[in-house]
Amino acid sequence: MIAAVLSASIAPLPTFHLHSYLSTFRPRAALAISHTILFFDGEKNMFSGRFRSSFWRTGFSAPFVLLILLVLDCSPAKSPGRAPWWQRGRSAPPKALKFVRAFGSHGSEPGQFLNPQGISVDPEGNIYVADTGNHRVQKFDARGGFIEEIGGFGWGEAQFNQPTGLTAREGLNIFVVDSQNRRVQRLDRSLNYLSIIPSSPKEDQQLNLGFLWGIEVASTGELFVSDVENEQLIKLTSFGELERSFGGFESGPERLRAPAGLTVTPGNAVCVADVANDRIVIYDSFGGFLGTLGEGVLKEPRGLEVDNQGFLFVVDTGHDRICVFSPQGELLFSLGGTGGGFGSFQLPSDLAVFGTAWVCVLDSGNERIQVFEIVR
Repeated sequence: MIAAVLSASIAPLPTFHLHSYLSTFRPRAALAISHTILFFDGEKNMFSGRFRSSFWRTGFSAPFVLLILLVLDCSPAKSPGRAPWWQRGRSAPPKALKFVRAFGSHGSEPGQFLNPQGISVDPEGNIYVADTGNHRVQKFDARGGFIEEIGGFGWGEAQFNQPTGLTAREGLNIFVVDSQNRRVQRLDRSLNYLSIIPSSPKEDQQLNLGFLWGIEVASTGELFVSDVENEQLIKLTSFGELERSFGGFESGPERLRAPAGLTVTPGNAVCVADVANDRIVIYDSFGGFLGTLGEGVLKEPRGLEVDNQGFLFVVDTGHDRICVFSPQGELLFSLGGTGGGFGSFQLPSDLAVFGTAWVCVLDSGNERIQVFEIVR
């Protein structure tokens, strides 16, 4: 019905800056409801603004009604002493990372690591690690206490061949990239095996997966996986079926080279660490190129995650540090340097952010996890 009402040509509407998108938002349609303008961007996203005046014009022979908006106040409503709408309910920007604790060491016993490459935190604060060299996944509590593990070398169910990325942010499932087996395994939060993606040789042939690296799940349930061998991103439906791939050789200047970790913003934009190009590339959820950040700042970034306020935390592996960017792509600060002391790193590979409170850094070369409080 809305599409029918707005089937007439409407002049381009103003551009808004949505912090969670790290891009601009240009509405494609508008609807007036009780003094409020609702904008739709063609991707089921909605944004509202204040309505000042309008008039309706109908043509006797026209099969539709043309809505003409005369005056639109796009500036946010203000009141004395009240923060703008985009700051309400938001935390202050991160200012520093304060060391809290470290845990882990070299080895194959519970709580030890061998070249770990992936880390994620579930909504309750439990920490999951892809212990790559030991071909397993380990689970820890928020203080670093070992809980349980799953895996061992192999190609059967609940076995791995160099797991790399994983994500626990969805809350119900743990998705693990089983890199050298060219598949994704789905576990529950107690690390019980549930299923494999792809689930059949036919789907495997359709997906044509190479060696995989990173994974993230969007709020809508779709999975995004980085295929480092074929240098592309793959989007899967919530049922594990191929929906599309993007960022590959056909993408021109936006082509990815050795994509690794990735994250999905609150607005479902996809940010991927473009390792060999020393940058972060940002796409919309349909694979449309939105932009880049970190060029001239980052060197071989591998892991990244956006917090629930839209601030982007990046593992700058080539510089052995962590970089924090604003939702607009501005570098706020960095922490680290090469070494084995607290607050220093040796080839860090990934990180995980828990709400607005703390961040876990997978200090892979030192085979440990460092936990930092986010100071705001």
